[in-house]
Amino acid sequence: MLNPIFRIRANMAAIAVFSISLSLCIPPAVAQPENITQPVKANEPSPSRAAPAMWRVTDADSEFILLGTFHILPPELQWRGAALNDAFRRADMVYFEIEADAPGAQATTVRIMMTQGFNPPGTLLSDMLEPNDARKLQEIAKSLKLNFAAINPMRPWQAFLTLSVQLIVQQGFDPGSGVDSVLLAEARTLGKELRFFETLGQQLELFTGLEPKVEKALLVLTINDWDQEVAAFDRLFTAWRTGDADFIDEEMNASMHKKVPEVFQRLIVERNKAWAAEIAAVMKEGSGNGFVAVGAGHLVGGDYSVPALLAAYGFEVSRYGLDDAAPAANDNAAPDDEGIGALLKVMEDG
Repeated sequence: MLNPIFRIRANMAAIAVFSISLSLCIPPAVAQPENITQPVKANEPSPSRAAPAMWRVTDADSEFILLGTFHILPPELQWRGAALNDAFRRADMVYFEIEADAPGAQATTVRIMMTQGFNPPGTLLSDMLEPNDARKLQEIAKSLKLNFAAINPMRPWQAFLTLSVQLIVQQGFDPGSGVDSVLLAEARTLGKELRFFETLGQQLELFTGLEPKVEKALLVLTINDWDQEVAAFDRLFTAWRTGDADFIDEEMNASMHKKVPEVFQRLIVERNKAWAAEIAAVMKEGSGNGFVAVGAGHLVGGDYSVPALLAAYGFEVSRYGLDDAAPAANDNAAPDDEGIGALLKVMEDG
C-alpha cells in the first residue's frame, strides 16, 4: 500500500503530463475518419492493447459517454475499441479538460513556468534540500539526461513536474500519443463541437498555488522514492489499460481522501463537482449525444466521482463497453521527435 503523498504525486503527475507536455507537443497526424473502426479480431494476439474504463450517462433524450483517459501513451498501443469509436462517432459535442492545442497554449505554458516556476534569484534547490536529498536529485537529473544547472533554480513543484514527465517519456511514452491528444485533434477534423472544463492557467494553478511545504514534500518524497517510481507508474498504467476502476481509485484517490482531505477536495472533489454540474446542465437543457474524455482518476471512486455525481443528479449511469475486449486499429500517429517542446530540450542540454 502506497502512502497518501504518493497518491497526491500520482494525481499531480497526471495533471503535469496533460497540462505541460501535451500543450508543448506538436499535435499528431489525424487519422482519416474512414479508418477509425477497422477492428482487431478478438482472438488475435497483441501485446499492446487496452480497454479503458467508460461510463454511459443517459436521460430521456440525451446520452453522454465518459472515457477515463491516460494522457501519455506508447505510440503503438491499441486502445480504440468498437464501443469507444461508435460513441465518439455519435457525439455531437466533445468535452476535454483543457484546450491544450489552442493557439498560444505553448507560449502560455512556457511563460507561466518561467515566471512562476523558479525560486527568487540566489535561492537553489540544493540549498533548500537536505544534503543527501540534494545529491540524489543531482543523480536523478543525470540519469534522465537533464541539466542539473537548469533544474537547481526551480521551485520544487516545477522540479517535481520535470522529473515526472521526463521519466515517463524515457519509458517510451509520448504525449502526442495520449488519448486526449489524439481525440482532440480528430474531433477538430470531424467538425465536432468542442468544450473544455478548465483553462490551461487553471490547471497550472494547481501547481503554482501549492503551499511551500506541500511542494517541497512532493519533491522530497519523489527523490526518496525514485527507485519505485517506474514500478508505481507501471501499476497505474496496467490498471488503466485493463479498465480496473477500483485499483485506480485505490491508488490515486482513496488514501488521499482519508489522510489529506484538504488537498483531495481541491484536486479531485471540487473539479469533479464543477464538471458534473456542467454536464448535467447540458443534458437537462438539450438533447443528443456527447462524449467526455478526462483523466481516469476523475471517473472512479464513491460519491465524489463524476459518474457518481451525475447519478446523484438523477441520470441513469452504467459502465459502458465492457464486452469490447478487442480494441480496433490504433490511429495514434507517431509524433514529431521535437514534440516534448523547447523546455525539455533546454533541460537536456549540457
